[in-house]
Amino acid sequence: MKIKCGFEWHIQIDSNKLFCRCKSEIKENKDYKEIERIIKPSFGESGKIDISAEFEGQKIKRIKYKIFEDTDCLVDIDEEPPHEIDKDALSTGVDMAYALNAYILNNLVFMRKTIVDGSNTTGFQRTAILALNGEFKFKDKKIKVDTISIEEDSARKETENRTETTYFLDRIGIPLIEIATGVIDTNENEAKEIAMQFGKFTRLFNVKRGIGTIRQDVNLSIEGGKRVELKGFQNIREMDKVILNEAKRQENLIKIKEDKGYLADEIDGWSWKDIKPVFNNTESNLIKNAIKNEKSIVGMRLNNLKGTLGTYICENKRFGSEISDYLKIKLDYGIIHYDELPAYGISENEKRDISKILECSDDDSFLFSVCDKGYENLAIDIIKERIITLLKDVPSEVRLVQEDNTTKFLRPMGGKDRMYVETDLPILRIDKETLEKGKEYVGRSVETLKAELNISDEFLDQLISSRKLNEAIKLNKTTKLDFNVIIQVAIEDWKYIKRKFGKEINQEVVEEILKKIKNNEIVRDSARIIMENVALNDKDIEEIIKEKNLRKKTYEELKWEVERLVKDNNNGKVDSLIVNLKDRIGTTFEAKEAYKIASEIIKNEKN
Repeated sequence: MKIKCGFEWHIQIDSNKLFCRCKSEIKENKDYKEIERIIKPSFGESGKIDISAEFEGQKIKRIKYKIFEDTDCLVDIDEEPPHEIDKDALSTGVDMAYALNAYILNNLVFMRKTIVDGSNTTGFQRTAILALNGEFKFKDKKIKVDTISIEEDSARKETENRTETTYFLDRIGIPLIEIATGVIDTNENEAKEIAMQFGKFTRLFNVKRGIGTIRQDVNLSIEGGKRVELKGFQNIREMDKVILNEAKRQENLIKIKEDKGYLADEIDGWSWKDIKPVFNNTESNLIKNAIKNEKSIVGMRLNNLKGTLGTYICENKRFGSEISDYLKIKLDYGIIHYDELPAYGISENEKRDISKILECSDDDSFLFSVCDKGYENLAIDIIKERIITLLKDVPSEVRLVQEDNTTKFLRPMGGKDRMYVETDLPILRIDKETLEKGKEYVGRSVETLKAELNISDEFLDQLISSRKLNEAIKLNKTTKLDFNVIIQVAIEDWKYIKRKFGKEINQEVVEEILKKIKNNEIVRDSARIIMENVALNDKDIEEIIKEKNLRKKTYEELKWEVERLVKDNNNGKVDSLIVNLKDRIGTTFEAKEAYKIASEIIKNEKN
């Protein structure tokens, strides 16, 4: 389906936190302390309160924060000003900006982006534009990158109800790079491909790995629709299904607007009634619990909307769900409507009685909500507000991706009033060293790196997934060895030693072993033996080579050993001879070289 979309990619950098020196790692949900806050919206730089902040502020929830000793500090709980920016995080941001051929700003001005849902203890997120006007190449397309920003991540939500939200603070302050693209004319399948390709691109840098370390938001619209921001993609492989569902949702909302939009101006005048008497003898457990807890049950006739709330606007989502989701976000209440009854234990007779009390005609529908006493008018006003909005146009809003690949209302779209200048941080000038280092990444992509290194997809994927890419590139440059050898020693043997002995062999040891392989002092099969002895005894590499007799045989020495073995046991089979040779002289020769010598000797003897 034809769509217009833009991406916002948020990538966690693998460094300490952005404005303190705490470790940036996600903890197990135990061994924490708690504090409580109430966060209220504030005026932006324009002197107005942002619409999204005002929306969240209306909830007035108590916020609980769970704090871990080794990942959180006074900066995280807003009891101390931010420290200097983490240099490793800034350096990674610069590297990515160079790779995307963006114009890097020399001076960073940090702003405060108002966020009052409790996910930031300060009530705002610190963010600064790092670079502008880059591009990301995808097949034959050049996708414009509007901005590259560096910012701090938010807290990790644990639980939420109508009056209280709980967050863990281990994630707050982890450095993020936000990359926002321009508008792309595309379809749902290509959009997913772009997202997957970009995810692979980010792994060329010093970024975190795992679920939640890269978050991809999609701004999407169709012809006649409005921009909607989709957040919370958990499975990128399902992105095409989410996008298609959202496109269909907008398409069907447009059709409903064209058919029923004339009713929007009437809705303010619709009234509600108490319909609790209908349920005096109900079998519905939902309603029984509501009556037991002294809740109100308020119903409203929907003129000429019969069948509309039950209309599926995309897979698994009806028009009525759009109203219910909105009410749940605002007041934590839901709705039940005519088109889905009988259901929830509510009978056909009760459905008929509700229609009668609300004086519904054959073309009318109804809905009702269970709410707390005193909230009846507010609940109905919110329901009216949502119906009016939906009948007038596709609303531009932020929506949360659900497990069934649909989306639901999260909050209004933020505007310019969200931002104001951060007064606790000076203007930051990027140092020359960071800029010079970043230049080696100019234009870097998966394809350019493969060509530059003359490396296969398989090897590159292995280096990326093992997080050894930069290390392997350096080793390739210093040792001039093939990546096949580097992968075996620096990744496979290194992992084996770590798994077996619980010790990490440092890069200096690995580099020295590789240099000795390059200089023909040892063969690559000796690398693991050397690493084992370093792990066990912490001995000098040269000492281990002498002690274990690992020095590589010269050509003449190897030829002498092969000739002796052929003379002692010549069955004419080269493969078995090589096995016997290894038993006799260990890992002091290359099998390929010995195979060639043995083949020539046996051939000459036959002649």
